[in-house]
Amino acid sequence: MSWFRRQRLALLALAVAIVAVVGAYVWLDVLPGIRPAGRVIDAESSADVAGQTLSLSGAEWGEFEAPDGTRSLSVRMTSSGGPEAGSCTISVTEPSTSRTWLSSRDGLDVPYDEAERSCTIEGSSYRILAVFLLPDDAEGPLLLDVEDGDHMTARFLVEP
Repeated sequence: MSWFRRQRLALLALAVAIVAVVGAYVWLDVLPGIRPAGRVIDAESSADVAGQTLSLSGAEWGEFEAPDGTRSLSVRMTSSGGPEAGSCTISVTEPSTSRTWLSSRDGLDVPYDEAERSCTIEGSSYRILAVFLLPDDAEGPLLLDVEDGDHMTARFLVEP
């Protein structure tokens, strides 16, 4: 009996493992790099994104009670709405550490009818209240990114 015949199960397992590692590498490292890069617009106080004009109204630390070791950051915006208005994703990034947080009102005592959580499909103007739960050591200034589904991002500088 030859060596290859005795080791066929181990060799098969090795081949499957190699294919899995190469597949994971391509999926996680190669494909994101060749995806078309999104456009980032640096906005002063307003920007056109998701088919509407968004205007930054203000930001405030600690408006809502947060668990120990964290604090809330409330960001208020207004939207023009419109016939082409669409949804968006809102996040905030600390430039010095590149830590990023998504808007989340879950677990915080934020009134449901205060304002919308993010961009919506709305024909008329409306208000947005994005609430972030950040660790105590997070400091400003922060970058607020509003991204639509077409890889277009409006970036606001937020200094609460």
